Amino acid sequence: MIKNTDHCALCDLSETNLKLGLVCSLTNDSPKFHHTCTKIKLNIRLEDKLKELDEKSEELEYRKSQVIRNFFIYPILGICVLIGDYFIYQNFINNYDILSIDNLQNDSPTILIAFIIILLFGFGLIGKAIGPYLNYKQDKELLQVEFNTIDDVLDLYRFR
Repeated sequence: MIKNTDHCALCDLSETNLKLGLVCSLTNDSPKFHHTCTKIKLNIRLEDKLKELDEKSEELEYRKSQVIRNFFIYPILGICVLIGDYFIYQNFINNYDILSIDNLQNDSPTILIAFIIILLFGFGLIGKAIGPYLNYKQDKELLQVEFNTIDDVLDLYRFR
């Protein structure tokens, strides 16, 4: 749903007031109109907003290649680390029965601590790919919402 402030954010006649937020420079009051404003001027602010969104779009397009690359590289590295950690478990911890109560009380748990650290590192590498992907996806959705809002406002004024 389009709010009145969405119209004013694109209008050249709007100003920012610390108490009221976005206000009309003609009335010095918050926007009060139904459906469309008869005095709206869509020029400089609209152009600036479209340039800003275009720059964000280009930045996202640049980030896309990095995110896709990292989405494949880091999980592969993480899986390799986890496979290596599995072999450490099989060859040292399982074969020498390090997890038995007697061995945990008598021996230093260094190999067990190393196993846990390597395990966490492997999962961390996988997370290093998923986090930026989710961030990119959220930024892309927010940018699309901004474009849709501007399109909806411009459709109301039959402005293309």
